[in-house]
Amino acid sequence: MDFEKIKLNLVTFLQDAKKMTGAKNLLLGVSGGLDSAVVATLCTLAAPQNTHALLMPTNSSNKQNLQDGLELCKTLNINHKIINIDEILTAYQSQIGENLGNLRKGNLCARIRMSLLYDYSANINAIVVGTSNKSELMLGYGTIFGDLACAINPIGELYKSEIFEFARFLGISENIIDKAPSADLWEGQSDESDLGYSYGVLDGVLRQIDENKQNLSLLDEKVSDKDLLKSVLSRYHKNRFKAHMPIIARL
Repeated sequence: MDFEKIKLNLVTFLQDAKKMTGAKNLLLGVSGGLDSAVVATLCTLAAPQNTHALLMPTNSSNKQNLQDGLELCKTLNINHKIINIDEILTAYQSQIGENLGNLRKGNLCARIRMSLLYDYSANINAIVVGTSNKSELMLGYGTIFGDLACAINPIGELYKSEIFEFARFLGISENIIDKAPSADLWEGQSDESDLGYSYGVLDGVLRQIDENKQNLSLLDEKVSDKDLLKSVLSRYHKNRFKAHMPIIARL
């Protein structure tokens, strides 16, 4: 891949979006993970003095992720704030009178973080920049109105396996690149454990889906692992609605 061309195109995309919306700043959530590190780097190239970030851990978040996120913000000279969301989670659980399981808590964390980003964006006249890659978007691996929500997304056409290569091209710390992908929604959570396969394996099937989306029956010939194909197609079909605006009934 021509990563220099991709970088220039994505930086221009961010600059054009900022100009089109009239926003003064770009704002993203920085998790200490790979995708947000790539997006943060692109944002600082597009708007060096006008990139802002929120770091929003819980008490159970991986401490190394917070440290890596802080180091990234300092290295890139990003205006940043840390907001621990544990008290918000506790207040929510108290109000509904029950403890949340991992899935509900993970979704709630994602939506709290996006609420904070949009509230802060209004305060600093910023546009919210998304950090979901193409693999996550095709699989629907994310929280609708949570981490999948944003105004613009510069990496939504890059598969996760390509993000690793792009990150090295951008000079992102190996500490971030070498970590196992995780949304850090609960202690010990791992993307690839949730999905059942590595991103390298998943991306091979997702590319085939993208190339043959007009005739998905061709995939039976192209993907030998039928359990893998069934798993990926199930997620792809079930979660496609997450990638679109709400469906409005026609009268």
